[in-house]
Amino acid sequence: MIEITYDQKMLATVEKKLGNMKAKAPDVLKKAINETAKQARKELVTEAQKTYVVKGGRFNKAMKIKNATAGNLEATINATGKVMGLKDFKVSPATMKTGTARPDIVKAKVLKAGGMKSLQKGSLKAFVTKFQSGHVAVVQRRGESRFPIKTFSSNSIPKMIGNEKRVYRIVKPNIQKNLKKNVKKQVRKVLGG
Repeated sequence: MIEITYDQKMLATVEKKLGNMKAKAPDVLKKAINETAKQARKELVTEAQKTYVVKGGRFNKAMKIKNATAGNLEATINATGKVMGLKDFKVSPATMKTGTARPDIVKAKVLKAGGMKSLQKGSLKAFVTKFQSGHVAVVQRRGESRFPIKTFSSNSIPKMIGNEKRVYRIVKPNIQKNLKKNVKKQVRKVLGG
C-alpha cells in the first residue's frame, strides 16, 4: 500500500497563500492529493512495464486508489492480486502444441532485462497445457510418470509494484514533487489564476 498525504507545513503554506479563503485549504489538498495518486499509479504502471514483461492493463486492474476526502486528507494506492502464472509473461511457444508440432524446449521471460530462459530440468521439459477448466499454464512433470505436474508461476503484481529495487524506488521521489506541483495548481485555481 502506498500512502499519499500532506504534512502540517504544507497545510500552513496553503492556508497562508489562500489568505481569507483559508477555509478552502482542505479541499485544495484533497484535489491535489487525489491528482497525485492518479499520477503515481500511472507512473508505477509505466515503470513496472519497463521492468517486467506484463501487459499494463493487468497492473491497472490490480491497483485501486482510495481517494482522499476533505475529512481524511490521505489517498492510498492498494495493489492486490495473487501470484501470476508464468503464462502471463512472455512464453515461447505461447500456445499449446501437441504431436510433431510440440517444441523441443519451452522458454520464458519475466524481466525485460535478460533473455528467454529454457524451462528444462534434466530430462523433464516444460510445456504449455490447457486444463479442463480452460486455464492455460506452463507446467512440468515432477517425475517420469504423467502425474503429478507443477505449474510455473512468478511474482504477484503487489510484489512487482512494491519492489524497492526496481519499481517503487524509482517512482517514490516523483510522488512528493507531483504533490507540490498539484498543490500549487489547485491554489492558483482557487485564487482565480
